[in-house]
Amino acid sequence: MGRPVRVRVPSPAQHMAPRERELTVALLSSTASWSRCLLAERRFCYRIPIVCAVFLYNPEVVHFNYGVTHPFRLERLWLTEYLCRRLGLFDGSQRVLRTFDPADRSNLRVAHSSSYLDALQGSSDGLMFPGLYRYGLGSGDNPIFPGLWDYVLHTAGGSLQGAELIVSGEARRVFHPGGGLHHAMPDRASGFCYVNDVVLAIHRLLDAGKRVFYLDLDAHHGDGVQNAFYERKDVLTLSVHQDGRTLFPGGGFVQEIGRGDGLGASVNVPLMPHMSDADYLRTWDEVIDPLFHAFGADVVVTELGADALAGDPLANLELGLRTWWEIMGRIASWDIHWLAVGGGGYDLANAMRAWTLAWAAMVGVDVPDELPPAPDRLVGCAADMSWPRDMWSSPVEGLARRPSDEVIAELIRQVREQVFPYHGL
Repeated sequence: MGRPVRVRVPSPAQHMAPRERELTVALLSSTASWSRCLLAERRFCYRIPIVCAVFLYNPEVVHFNYGVTHPFRLERLWLTEYLCRRLGLFDGSQRVLRTFDPADRSNLRVAHSSSYLDALQGSSDGLMFPGLYRYGLGSGDNPIFPGLWDYVLHTAGGSLQGAELIVSGEARRVFHPGGGLHHAMPDRASGFCYVNDVVLAIHRLLDAGKRVFYLDLDAHHGDGVQNAFYERKDVLTLSVHQDGRTLFPGGGFVQEIGRGDGLGASVNVPLMPHMSDADYLRTWDEVIDPLFHAFGADVVVTELGADALAGDPLANLELGLRTWWEIMGRIASWDIHWLAVGGGGYDLANAMRAWTLAWAAMVGVDVPDELPPAPDRLVGCAADMSWPRDMWSSPVEGLARRPSDEVIAELIRQVREQVFPYHGL
């Protein structure tokens, strides 16, 4: 039986006068769309709606723009919201689409220095001034643009609200696709990321006494999150990414396993280019799932960068959408609180489908093979996209020979040798 909560329950006319009494109830199931509740004074059951999954989307965010030639496209967010809505994934009492407010500057101090925040705020008019480069600002990767500070606050605000919904018990699963900027460092922007909303959200969970299992599926190593918790034992960071010898940010090697109290709590699985479905599923079975069960987390936080999917223009992995769907379902089967954020993903069709599949897994709904038709008007860079023919098709097929089974076997052997002893495995 679940934790008792206080709710207001309307009285049925045949039993009580038309008024409300506050009754203590116990949740028998926090994952069903309606939870059966045993009343303290009655022998019958009510079915009380519980908000269990929240999709955080603020349409203001899509109006910010890194620049017409920049690969980081915020059109992904409204495309995902459109696809989820057309597929009925916001229908029902348990699947809630909700907006969110921007964070305050004070919220960002948990992860970023005052001098860096000054530089961010000062560049929000989109004009360069001396000293920005030392903070990683004004480069091709991290341009300054009008409204940059507001964009930063919105990015942080969504992920912080997601953590707060979980801490308060209002939601069991939360998805903020506009988050996942996992490269941002305390005093500089990096890899399209200005503020590390993931670090902020995890800190909120830690402040509430939660143990956090962080799983990063982005093709690029989650260096900013790893660095933030490299010496902590109450956060396990596990990044599955393309080998840093072949892709930004150039790290995330097997030997990076944490330091001090955090030894063994940093795990990296650097996949070679063109590794695909079988390699991901083997990594799940032999690394991810055993570590999750050994760690004993209260919350899983996932960075769901969609750039590991085949055809992404900035990476060289070949994960398929059917296997992505399988992985999302396996995360859901862990059946603990789940905060998901977006991340990379530079093929718009891949990103919108991957994040739709993630949300469908979070709410326990199957998806059809067919996609709804494209919106009547595709704006921004979405106007140039080819609407995919179905949920599963890839923009490319078999770009190169996949590395042999011996390569993934040796990589997994090294990972297990480095970190499993710290977890009694």
